[in-house]
Amino acid sequence: MSDDGVRATNNDAAQCKRWAVEKGYYHDNFIKYFVPTASSKTPEISRGYYARVQGMRQMVAQFISSHNAQCQVVSVGAGSDTMFWWLGEQGNAPKTYVELDFPQITMKKFRLISKHAAMRDVLSNTSNVRGNLHSDGYHLIGLDLRDGNALTSVLTSCSLDPTLPTLVLAECVLCYMSPEYSNALIVWAASAFSNAVFVNYEPTNMNDRFGDIMIENMRARQCELPGILACQTLADQETRFISAGFTTAKAYDMCTVLSLLSQPDVERVNSIEMFDEVELLTQLLQHYCIAWGSKGNVHPVEIGKIP
Repeated sequence: MSDDGVRATNNDAAQCKRWAVEKGYYHDNFIKYFVPTASSKTPEISRGYYARVQGMRQMVAQFISSHNAQCQVVSVGAGSDTMFWWLGEQGNAPKTYVELDFPQITMKKFRLISKHAAMRDVLSNTSNVRGNLHSDGYHLIGLDLRDGNALTSVLTSCSLDPTLPTLVLAECVLCYMSPEYSNALIVWAASAFSNAVFVNYEPTNMNDRFGDIMIENMRARQCELPGILACQTLADQETRFISAGFTTAKAYDMCTVLSLLSQPDVERVNSIEMFDEVELLTQLLQHYCIAWGSKGNVHPVEIGKIP
């Protein structure tokens, strides 16, 4: 499988997020720097991204708040994600935030950060070390997540504390890796940090016709899903965290996630666009999930705990 197809999915996601923000599904003051012009997406796609972004934001914000910011976040396959800057706006940044992705993607992000004052000026004491961005509390590192030695080196280069509560964040990353590598990444997180939570967003319940169509559509765009067999069901999602060394695990499909979000806000979202493809949206949400595993002395995380 070519990595080019995988890297292209970052652009697709950023474009979908840009449109959802443009339409008012949620707020993001930084996605415009990655995608200056919004292009139209269908309402079910925008509602899916609303559930994804709000669900992940809640879990990350809750983790940081519950540890009084004395914690670390490591975002693997971060792409054009703007979570770090959103957290800064909320006054809820962790002690250290690390983003990891292919060098081709991190170098582009590095240039955008340097270009735009709204992103650049929140950083202090920045330095460029072999194409990687280091600053007080934020690091942007280019590497291949399948390279175990490169992952291990991040602990030192970013001054991560293996005993500090650590959230490892992945969004549509593991499914693009073979189970050998995705399992190794989860094991790395469980072994590198004694107190950790790993939160993962990706496809699930793919063993039906709707799942087959999703896979065929990805293949037509030169992008395979070699890791899909490791996450066929929600139970699979939970089991692989336990097998990797986490002590507790839970997984919700995105229909459940949507039901746990603030219902007045969901009603607001439902009024944004005329929409009659309810069955299609339900099918879509049933084929994605947020799953997480935890270990050690960390406060439990749960969707729906923050309004």
